Formats: sequence, C-alpha cells, structure tokens
Amino acid sequence: MTDLIKAMNPTAPLTNEETALAAARVSAVGMVIGAINQVVAGWYSTTPAAAEGAARMVEQFTGQAPDAAAMAQQTQTGLIVTGVFVVLHLILAAVQWRKPNQVLPILFLVLVIWGLGTSLISLFVPAFSAGQPMWLTALTIVLLLIAAIAHIAAIRGASALDKIRTSAAQNY
Repeated sequence: MTDLIKAMNPTAPLTNEETALAAARVSAVGMVIGAINQVVAGWYSTTPAAAEGAARMVEQFTGQAPDAAAMAQQTQTGLIVTGVFVVLHLILAAVQWRKPNQVLPILFLVLVIWGLGTSLISLFVPAFSAGQPMWLTALTIVLLLIAAIAHIAAIRGASALDKIRTSAAQNY
C-alpha cells in the first residue's frame, strides 16, 4: 500500500522500471475511484430525495407535474447506464493494471476534468446541480481530485516506463 501511495506522487522521480511501472498502474486505482463515485451517485439517484429533486426540476423547467411512471422509467434507465459505466471502469482498470499505457490515463484525465468542471459549476449554479445535496457534490469533487492526481502520475509513469524499456532494448 505504501508503494502505491508513493507512486501516486506526480512529482516523484521515476528512475527505474519498478517505480515507473507502479506509477503507470496508479491510473487503475483512479479508475476504481471513478467507479466508486459512479456507484455512490447511482445509489443516491434511487433515494426518495433524488426523486423529489428531479420532480421539482421537471416542474420548474416545464411548468407541468412530472409523470410518475416516466420518472421511474428514467431512474431505472439511469441505474442501468450507471451499472454499465461502473463495469466499464473496472474492466479498463484491469487492462491498465495488466498492460500500463498512456492512452487510458489521458482519456480518463479528460473525463475527470470534465466531471470536476460540472461539479464546480453546480456549486455556483444551483439549477445545474439537479437537486444533488452538497455532500454528494463535495464527495464527487474530492474523489475526482484524487483520481486526477492518479491519472497525472500514471501518464508520467507510462511515459517513463516506455523510455526506460526503449533504452534497455537499444542497449541490449
């Protein structure tokens, strides 16, 4: 566990293959953190408070009372989509752990920055928060910041790993 925490340091020196590999694998941890964030948000969407907030938002924007059956169907669809994204996060985390590369950390860093942006906007524009409670927004921001640090460290680690392996192959 200590090695993993050391590998998450985006400023750590990556002088050998072992430390570079550990840093490159940290993105998998960031992906699992993203999956945890998705699970918590999915769980919250099933609570009565979330349903009430969504109904209030529909009424605010359309001026009509929402259809309860349609709202239940949207919640069900949202849970299925959340489940698919969680499974995708976990599969890609396993891929990154087994074969570290730069593509997945870059992709997930972009997605994390997008998520951070939307979460920060929801702090200042209440209509954009879709009735999410402050604790969920704060948890999302904290988890996404940790994931961003992990992905940045992984990009550095994968780059250093590639350079170390290329140098070793040329000197062989």
